Amino acid sequence: MDTRAPLRPATHQRHCWECMRRRLVCDFARPTCNKCRSAGVACPGYDEKKPLRWLAPGKVTSRARKRQSRHGMNRFSTVSSEGSEEAADKEHVPRTSVGSELLRIPIPHREWKSETCTMVEAFSLVNDYVYPDFRAMHELAPNPYLGQFPLDALHQMPMSICHTLVYLALGHRIHRIYPGDHCRSLACLRPSLYQHRGLALRSLTELMGNLKNRITIDLTIGSILLFLFVDARQLPSVHWQHHFAAAMELINLRGGLASLAHSSEYLKPLILHSLILGVMANTTTPPSHHIPTTSQLELITIMTELYGDGIYPILLCPPYLFIDVIKINNLRFQTTSAPITETTRATAHAILDHIEAFSPDDWTGTNPDAREDWLLLGRMYKSSIALYCISSLQSLSILPSSKYYTAMRTVHGNHLYTLLPKVTRRTRIRHFTIWPLVVAGMQAVDASPNVRHIVDEQLSELSKIMGCPTPTLARAVFRRFWTSGQTWDECFDKAYVFVT
Repeated sequence: MDTRAPLRPATHQRHCWECMRRRLVCDFARPTCNKCRSAGVACPGYDEKKPLRWLAPGKVTSRARKRQSRHGMNRFSTVSSEGSEEAADKEHVPRTSVGSELLRIPIPHREWKSETCTMVEAFSLVNDYVYPDFRAMHELAPNPYLGQFPLDALHQMPMSICHTLVYLALGHRIHRIYPGDHCRSLACLRPSLYQHRGLALRSLTELMGNLKNRITIDLTIGSILLFLFVDARQLPSVHWQHHFAAAMELINLRGGLASLAHSSEYLKPLILHSLILGVMANTTTPPSHHIPTTSQLELITIMTELYGDGIYPILLCPPYLFIDVIKINNLRFQTTSAPITETTRATAHAILDHIEAFSPDDWTGTNPDAREDWLLLGRMYKSSIALYCISSLQSLSILPSSKYYTAMRTVHGNHLYTLLPKVTRRTRIRHFTIWPLVVAGMQAVDASPNVRHIVDEQLSELSKIMGCPTPTLARAVFRRFWTSGQTWDECFDKAYVFVT
């Protein structure tokens, strides 16, 4: 016999508190709903006020965080409930393509409980401390990949992405130096950084053990790629290569790079980001340690489609020149499995001629007010990629160490030394000097002590404004190299990544 009381017609029906907690659609049965009865839990009812729920000792899931000291920490504090409410009320918030697309990734059902607090913290930290340093890029041209993460994605983000975002924001805050900062106060954030990195890895491990279908595979790919970007940015190690390999294994399960890029719109920005990272990392990695995927000529077709006009937050390099970087990487990678032939040398000459034919005036964007910035970027990347081509291929004896190439290196080196101070003074583009500055550091092995000092100082300043230790790592590499090295592969004798 059904003892449930019939529901009265009403303009608004309140879900029971347990269904609201579990994000389920309540069936409004009285006195207890059937969802709770089926789950074997006590239905807390439909009262206006949420009933108290007592927890057994040791079962508390969250506690209030202690207020941090205000000394030296004014620009970085734990997100409060008031702060999150204010953030939620903001209008006209720019939306990043990555954030919007991640919002569309189908997420398997899960219970959130107090994890939502960590997610609010992650989104707020990235929006408040990382995004503002890149916001000026919108003045160059509308950038679909740059913006704030939408707070309405909170209920969909998996914890692997949440902890990775906290890891990103904490690392950025530790290394991003503001006036009045106290390094000792910032250092106390390091334990929390490593804690969230560990929690992100644990969440990734759980995802890897639950690859049931296409949805879970895509979610895992997105989580690994995001973690890859942050780990490459924060830690001077080769761990990021292992993450890249893991992501590629899963991408192959989904039909390969080209297939996934065409069939999964929400993963396309992450795939593009990872390929840019892999291509530029191979430039400062010995050929025997290259990521094979990003040193293959087949990649050019995919990158030509994905990279578009070269508008991307981590590398404002003209696509014309970026394709040349892939070709140079391919020549270097070929030396690990095949002898150098006259065809190899002819290809190297053709690549260098193609670089020399590039005109920065043909790549100036759509905003006339930013024309000077575009010209500086084009000239900077032309000289740095020409130097990479000559130096790296001379290191492998593909190009000869002749007076002609020595003179060409000198011309492009002096040009780069002149351009870099101008670029680093311009807010809209200064974040994109790290790789050209690394090329200048390698070229400075033949320069005067004054030039080396200027490069070292620029790397030190760049580390403060980029919010990552990558430029500091480059300083250490060059101080060693300038005393004992000569060639490109002597400088970059292991896998480095100088793109953030």
